[in-house]
Amino acid sequence: MLLVDATAALRSKILSGTFDVGKKLREVTVAEELNVSRTIARLAMSTLEHEGLLVREPNRGSWIRLFSIDEIADAIEVRGELEAMAARKVAEHGLSDESIRTFQAILDDSDTLLKAGVRSAADQSTWRELNVSYHAMLISASQSRALPNSIEQISHLPLVSTSAIVFDKTDDALGQHQLEDAFADHVEIFDAMKARQGMRAADRMREHAYKNAQNKRRNLADPNAMKAARALPGGALIAQSNHTET
Repeated sequence: MLLVDATAALRSKILSGTFDVGKKLREVTVAEELNVSRTIARLAMSTLEHEGLLVREPNRGSWIRLFSIDEIADAIEVRGELEAMAARKVAEHGLSDESIRTFQAILDDSDTLLKAGVRSAADQSTWRELNVSYHAMLISASQSRALPNSIEQISHLPLVSTSAIVFDKTDDALGQHQLEDAFADHVEIFDAMKARQGMRAADRMREHAYKNAQNKRRNLADPNAMKAARALPGGALIAQSNHTET
């Protein structure tokens, strides 16, 4: 197994809760779990330390980090800053006809789903896929070589990726409003990029990320939403209390 594959496999296992949080993660354990050499295991662990999923302490070895809701919200806003730059670049470069058609198709499908109601698990899965597609299209259309790597790295943190949507479980009307608001943001960002209004597109993306972070804070306060969030990649790493733990 190549190092890049081992790193991806280890990241996936950590985010899925394969290893016990709060216990020392040994190189030999990782090597055996991934069926790789200890050298590859050590290098993969080093990469995940750099990403922030693992922390190494002198004389204690490596540990899987826990993340407070505040840290998750902060990381979402950082991702939003990077995507704001992407939106500005898209506006500055201009959208191709093909890109406009792709964005419009995503928005049309989102609008149709939203009007029908995002109620079932299948509906929520489709909504997540559309959200991922919109943000991926934004990054691709930015024509930046640096932004994709930076956004990908921070998106590895728990509940920070565009697929990690935590739906409100306590208030159907509020949950619907959150989705409608997110959709309206997508429309406004697209319109600004299409009109080549770079600063407006960037500002709307920052606000979109900020509201996403606040929705995470509110929704995760509900035990049922937290239970659902723990089933998402990285959910096992959410701290019980809202403070940093290692």
